[in-house]
Amino acid sequence: RELAVRLANMDGVPQNQISALDQPKQDDLKRGDEVITKRQESSNKKHDLSSMKYAELREIINTSTDVELLESCREEFHRRLKAYHNWKKENKRKELQAELDQRAPKSVTEKAKGQPKRLKPGSESKRPVPTGPGEKTHQRYFRVPFIRPADLHKDAQFRKKGWWFAHFDGQYVARQMELHPEKTPVLLVAGKDDMHMCELSLDETGLTRKKGAEVLDREFEEEWEKRGGHEYLQLAISQGLARPTYATVALQNKAANAAAAEQPSKNVKQGKNKK
Repeated sequence: RELAVRLANMDGVPQNQISALDQPKQDDLKRGDEVITKRQESSNKKHDLSSMKYAELREIINTSTDVELLESCREEFHRRLKAYHNWKKENKRKELQAELDQRAPKSVTEKAKGQPKRLKPGSESKRPVPTGPGEKTHQRYFRVPFIRPADLHKDAQFRKKGWWFAHFDGQYVARQMELHPEKTPVLLVAGKDDMHMCELSLDETGLTRKKGAEVLDREFEEEWEKRGGHEYLQLAISQGLARPTYATVALQNKAANAAAAEQPSKNVKQGKNKK
């Protein structure tokens, strides 16, 4: 205060203004009273600080001389800080998991948002299943550019575009495939890999209205066979994990026809051996 008065005299400040230096501002008094009141209330409640705001805790930590109250405020502050970081970490983990669990490109899943489901109650698991030549569903094939979420924030020269393929047997995906540069192909079949496949109906995806998304069946089959899809589907069938679809029926018919074609030649060989 003395230093302030001396500097004021040197600058020619009027005496009445210098006297004002001795009078605390009303705001300061009010603020001090509020802090004291908060301290007293906290003490009366045995330092129950759960209802205090962050700014109030910080004010007490910065100004309090009550060691016990100060320690309680610090503990409460760090408790809240820890809770915040845990919440943030959990949210980040959920976001990361959501990215890892992404079952289709966003261009496909975004179309489904806000669209009412057209399925009848209880029909979610009743997907159309072709049981023979007389009962068929429409088979449609799609290819959509797909960059995995983990690659989205990479530099443009390192961001490599992949492809998402889907074979829809009626309204639902029967086979799904992801092809990414320098990565192992991801092959999925209905029944065995339901948890990792696109769960949306064809109508919900909007793929039929997406320009350039639909491809010919031979284009899909070429990529599927090239990546070992036939072997993967055959293994799923033999393990009893593949749900019956157009693809499983076609593969089983193909295997049966191949076996039937080989049977005459086997009979001829057996006849020659008997002679």
